[in-house]
Amino acid sequence: MQICLMQLLVLLLMGLLTAGCSDDLANGDSDGNTNNDGSANDDGSANIDGGDTLQRTDGGSFSDDFQECTGLFETARNTRGPADLIIAIDNTPSMYNEIEEVRANMNRFSEMVEEDGLDLHIVLISCYSLDCLRQDNWHTICIDPPVGAADACQEGGDNLDDSIEPEFLHVDSSVESTKGFESIIDTHADWGHMIRDNAAKHVVMVSDDHDDWSATQFNTAFLALDSRFEGYQFHGIFSYLNKDDACAISDDEPCCIFSAPDGEGVQYKELVQMTSGVSGDMCLQDFDPVFNELATAVIESARLSCEWAIPEPPDELELDPGLVNVKYSDGSGNTFLIGRVASADKCLGVEHGWYYDDPDNPTLIRICPQTCEWIQGNQGATIEVQFGCETVWVPET
Repeated sequence: MQICLMQLLVLLLMGLLTAGCSDDLANGDSDGNTNNDGSANDDGSANIDGGDTLQRTDGGSFSDDFQECTGLFETARNTRGPADLIIAIDNTPSMYNEIEEVRANMNRFSEMVEEDGLDLHIVLISCYSLDCLRQDNWHTICIDPPVGAADACQEGGDNLDDSIEPEFLHVDSSVESTKGFESIIDTHADWGHMIRDNAAKHVVMVSDDHDDWSATQFNTAFLALDSRFEGYQFHGIFSYLNKDDACAISDDEPCCIFSAPDGEGVQYKELVQMTSGVSGDMCLQDFDPVFNELATAVIESARLSCEWAIPEPPDELELDPGLVNVKYSDGSGNTFLIGRVASADKCLGVEHGWYYDDPDNPTLIRICPQTCEWIQGNQGATIEVQFGCETVWVPET
């Protein structure tokens, strides 16, 4: 099951390098964070959080002086992702309304995924400058801040580059109505640097026409560009019916009004089905629900991160890297203390563990791959990174 409901509570309990543990909690404060005498249970666990049992993932026991500490705290936010999104938009004359719909939804879409903590990179392939357009009456697109750069969108459509890398790259390239697939492949040299190793990959095509390439032809060419595209999802906003079939139903049928003569997006529909993507009917001219579904698909594809940035401590305080512990609650009443290992290569041979990106100057807390998989497999689980108590290490074998 996707762990999209998993929420990270990170309480950074920070103190001076010389600060010790809280006397209140050491003596068994009423919140139940330790045994009343501050000692461990007979089975090597400690009572926390009103009676839950804190276990060590390495099977060891707690020393009698292991205690919870209190102090000033900051909240660190976990992130999903990353996810890389490539969008190609048809620039031809019939696409004016659709381009405006995409422009109106882009910031709202970005806000939706960012609210869920997703680390998103967007590549947009479509003309922003008039010099890019192949013919008169074609349309540019420019994305407003905060996704796009301020003052880039100009009256008359001759826009400036609205890119803000690395979060957003706009490739100024003309997308013809039946060459959407080809435009993505042909511009790879311009946007390939935006793709990240561990990111979920998504492609979106917006066009009111069919495509000259088959779904299989694009899929083969796309995967040949970069092995990291394996497992990508394709999404599209396109016409569900061709104009003749739509008009045969009714002159008021949306695809009769809005679709190009050969506008049924058969190839896009097939690729959506091949990759379990999301699609919307161009003819309905209502993009909001489609972008809502797209946001959900992108969020759910990007698993929760297994690393956390260490925020700056409050003024005049210093963080001691030796006073950090990672606690995991599996959502079913079981709570575990995950021990520290010295480095990523030490993850081999231990059941679970965490480590710093740089032991001498840490900025990130990372958990071992097997621990990441374990944590992400439990709905409703939480991680708490505690600062202020002596670090518990995984015993070396």
